[in-house]
Amino acid sequence: MKLEKKYAIALTAALGLFMAVLDNTVVNVALTPMAASFGAGLHQIQWVVTGYFLAQAAVIPMAGYISNRYGIRRMFILCITLFTIASLLCGLAQDETMLIIFRVLQGLGGGMLFPLSQSIAFGAFEPRERAAASSLVGVPVLLAPAFGPTVGGLLTDSLGWEAIFFVNVPVGIISVLLALWIIPADEPQAANKETRRPFDVVGLVLSLVGVVAVVYAFALVSETRAGSETALNPRGEINGWGYWPVWALLIGGVATLVAFAWYELRHPDPVLDLRLFRERNFTVSSSITWVSAAVVFGSLFLIPIFLEQVRLPHLSAAEAGLTLMPQGLTAAASIILAGRLYDKIGVRWLAGLGAVALVVSSWGLSNLNPASDGWSMMPWIILRGFGFGFSGIPVQTLALQAITGRALPKASSLFTASRQIASSIGIAIITTLFVQQTASHAQSIISSGSVTDPAQIAVQAGTSGINDVFLFVTVSTALILLLIWFLPSQAAQSAAAAARNRSTDASHAPAVLAD
Repeated sequence: MKLEKKYAIALTAALGLFMAVLDNTVVNVALTPMAASFGAGLHQIQWVVTGYFLAQAAVIPMAGYISNRYGIRRMFILCITLFTIASLLCGLAQDETMLIIFRVLQGLGGGMLFPLSQSIAFGAFEPRERAAASSLVGVPVLLAPAFGPTVGGLLTDSLGWEAIFFVNVPVGIISVLLALWIIPADEPQAANKETRRPFDVVGLVLSLVGVVAVVYAFALVSETRAGSETALNPRGEINGWGYWPVWALLIGGVATLVAFAWYELRHPDPVLDLRLFRERNFTVSSSITWVSAAVVFGSLFLIPIFLEQVRLPHLSAAEAGLTLMPQGLTAAASIILAGRLYDKIGVRWLAGLGAVALVVSSWGLSNLNPASDGWSMMPWIILRGFGFGFSGIPVQTLALQAITGRALPKASSLFTASRQIASSIGIAIITTLFVQQTASHAQSIISSGSVTDPAQIAVQAGTSGINDVFLFVTVSTALILLLIWFLPSQAAQSAAAAARNRSTDASHAPAVLAD
């Protein structure tokens, strides 16, 4: 395949993925206008975010399996179409119930785009060229969270909250046309009688129930209780870990996933191929990604909270988004650089440099004060973006580099689904820690009598709470440095790549992990 064709395929896959990732954050800044428009409480309207997140979690595990059976290009186009139509319906919704339902549909389409986009981009390149494909797909994953609040704030302020959904329609149409034109058709497994296997209905149901239950359990921890907002705690009280439905969902979800694992290891064509964890590089890379997703990505919401709700004067969502934009731009630049350096210095050095940058930037962000602004935080935000690009994408490349054929979509689904669960765990833990530390500092300030103004108490307690959490993030991120030593050295990485190339050239067979 020509080089230009490969890049065109990867960029088309990345465009579809960009919309789904952007809608993870673009809606957050519009929740208040939505609630005012429908006359709903924030407790109700937060399901616009929760419903989308749970729908994504439900379909990510099954994306690779479904695409193998019915065709990856067909499913990619179908998911973009569903996402685009649901976006239009979200903008036309007449009440909060309709909006939540349409957001769930949007999440069903958007969730499958995560593993499908990775599989399409990686599948267009030979294993030795995967670093370039990973860079192209990784850019939207890190750019979208940075631009989301800015885009959402600007569209909401100028055109209304409906515009954040309508903007997806032309982009979705272009993505479908490009996919039809550029992405080559593949033969579905269901169309080939020789390779057709029994449909894994049991595994499909168990994965859906188990993943959704676990993810929702952790999401429920950090949900705000209705009517709990006060002057000292304007964000309101969260359900916390003492909320019994959290543990009911968690225990039931974990039990279901254990049953799922037992069943899948015995099925000839499982929804998620857990046997991939026998491969050392996939397991080590996944472990690093879990820690990063839980600790580092789980803390992404803290900076917007500080800028918009803690420090005085508060910044608007658009202003907070502009403050975070250098993080996304630096991440994009470092992803491209990491792709070029991947084969030259190896994944261990790249991931190590990224992890050090994340540790140092987290430490810098643990020293905020109530007057800290975007300029004083800029060096740490830029360093954080650098860390994201260098620590995340090379590790993802290594995880999927040796996997080809029909095993690739399944591996991408397993990698993405486990990262999604780790992220939900991290958000729950960090949110709870932030609320607990803020409340503790507020009580200490009140007891000392040094400050009596409720607004000032909230500012000082919130700042101290965020500093405590970033200190926790600093220490936890150091775990990544320990795991990185289990990654292959540059010499071992080169030797493995050479062995794969010799094997492929000699037999023209798929790589060792191909299905």
